[in-house]
Amino acid sequence: MVDDLRSQREMLIITFLLFLGSLVIIYPFLDAIVIAVVVSYMLRAAHVKLNQYLDNELLSSAIIISSVIASLALFLYLFINNFFVILTQFNAFTGSLREGILNVVDFLNLSQQFQANLESFINRISDRATSELISTFTSVPSLLIDVAIFLVTSLFLYKDREKLESQLLGLLESIPSPEKNIIESLIRSIDDIFRGVFMTQFIVAFILAVASAIGFYIIQYFTSPIMFIPLWSILIGIAALVPLFAAFMVYGPIGLYYIIGGEPFKGTLIIVFGTVVINILTEIFLRPYIGSRQMDEHPLVIFLGFLTGPLVLGVKGIIIGPLLLILTKEFALNYAKMTDDGLSGGRSSDMAD
Repeated sequence: MVDDLRSQREMLIITFLLFLGSLVIIYPFLDAIVIAVVVSYMLRAAHVKLNQYLDNELLSSAIIISSVIASLALFLYLFINNFFVILTQFNAFTGSLREGILNVVDFLNLSQQFQANLESFINRISDRATSELISTFTSVPSLLIDVAIFLVTSLFLYKDREKLESQLLGLLESIPSPEKNIIESLIRSIDDIFRGVFMTQFIVAFILAVASAIGFYIIQYFTSPIMFIPLWSILIGIAALVPLFAAFMVYGPIGLYYIIGGEPFKGTLIIVFGTVVINILTEIFLRPYIGSRQMDEHPLVIFLGFLTGPLVLGVKGIIIGPLLLILTKEFALNYAKMTDDGLSGGRSSDMAD
């Protein structure tokens, strides 16, 4: 019996090392894989809703898969086909932004040295942004690899999720205690945390989209009309799926547009509203509060996970950051209980033998 347990644990260690090695190989594509896992959850939920009306598993799956492929193909076509139009409009925008800022500096009668330094800074920022856009376009082959990995992974996880879960549960039966107890607890925690992170992001995105629309309409009421408020609100909601400063890329240019266009009070209100409500209050209070309610965790753990994850790991950190911090806390607090339960279970089975 002891030899069997030793062999099982040795196999478990080898499996863990192989898993780490596999993680090293797929790490460059982990962004696409993490996004695919999130999308597979969405597709499964959409499948369940759709199948309630159609009552046909095959037809529901065909509609879902076709929709994903068509949406992805349309996005790539629009991006590639309109890239140079986007680049031209961006250069025109940065040119008008540079001219407007320099006009303001000239109006304030600031020193020539300050004006030269400011113009040099704007040129560097503009050149950097343009080079990033060009780099994004020239890396289309690499982008297509990420897209292919995302597409195949999301569709396979959507289609074979139940089969994978049953295989995983079957593997757990061969793992000795207390390792089995620990791994089962971690898997349950990962599933709960993943769902909680997913729901937190979308609830926050929805709240920010509504709050942005309300804020823009209030600013419009006290100043002058703001164009395309529903569009900007939706874009801010989408950007809110990425914590920190993604939303600034939407409201920042809008505010600068009105400042340069001769409405500095209106533009300043938009930037202040976006900075305070959409960025600061959201990251410090709203996202930790929603996350703590969804995952039954302390807001500080949620705050640190959502803040540090993207800063350290990029897009993948949106999921991995909260996941690792919460798992670390759960493992540290519950390790003794899990091992005691597993050992007591093992002793009982030994006595029975």
